[in-house]
Amino acid sequence: MTNDRDDADRVFIRSKWGAGRYVYNPHNPVGRALIVGSLLFAAGGMFLLYHPGLLGASDDWDGKELRTAVTGAAAELSQEAQLGPGSAGVPYESILSERIARVGRGSEDGLTVVLASERPKSALYDGGTEKADYTVTATGTDAAFCLGVIAMKNKRAMGYDYVSITIADNACPSS
Repeated sequence: MTNDRDDADRVFIRSKWGAGRYVYNPHNPVGRALIVGSLLFAAGGMFLLYHPGLLGASDDWDGKELRTAVTGAAAELSQEAQLGPGSAGVPYESILSERIARVGRGSEDGLTVVLASERPKSALYDGGTEKADYTVTATGTDAAFCLGVIAMKNKRAMGYDYVSITIADNACPSS
């Protein structure tokens, strides 16, 4: 049988709760450090479990990933037909950037969406056609895409009748 003085020198001691189990010794400085360290390790693991983006926080995109994100975002925006390139309020570049980042599950900071044509005139109240070209690039890849956006709106109607987005490889030609 051991006494308490002998236990202070050991990092591991037999548990008083079970048959033959060893546990960290809280009376030993190394055992105490192992107890605190394992608790911090477990807490950090739980935190990363609920915040997985902290480890892979990179603004770089892959060319294939960018193509998939651009195609998916274009399909979503065409199907919704709620916003056109001449929509009043929010610039369409930010709408495209946010949607591409969300579909691609990548960083919006690494994306660049630039208007490559003249700013379209809004058809929100008078109806008509809105046309614009946007060049999409991203850090980490040389891939570039030209999005041609055409939106048709009837006078005094809610939303657009249709929004069509065509995708071409390479940057849009300057106008």
